[in-house]
Amino acid sequence: MSLSDNASVPEPGPVLPIGLRSALRCPLSGGELFDGVDDAGCPTLVSRGTGLAYPVRDGVPILLVHEALRVPGPAPLG
Repeated sequence: MSLSDNASVPEPGPVLPIGLRSALRCPLSGGELFDGVDDAGCPTLVSRGTGLAYPVRDGVPILLVHEALRVPGPAPLG
């Protein structure tokens, strides 16, 4: 499964309460996570610095690098 820019994919809404999400960090880079959606419209938390999107299943963020999806687009920073 991968992520793509697709007009039919809904705009991401808040996946988690803002206070909780702001406390979470990418396990690979330690960077901030942003709300996103995958190709199926399922919520993710995106690390822009690494180009990874971590799935959120039943409201629980899965912050495991081996579970993350690669985000298409520009090369990750760093």
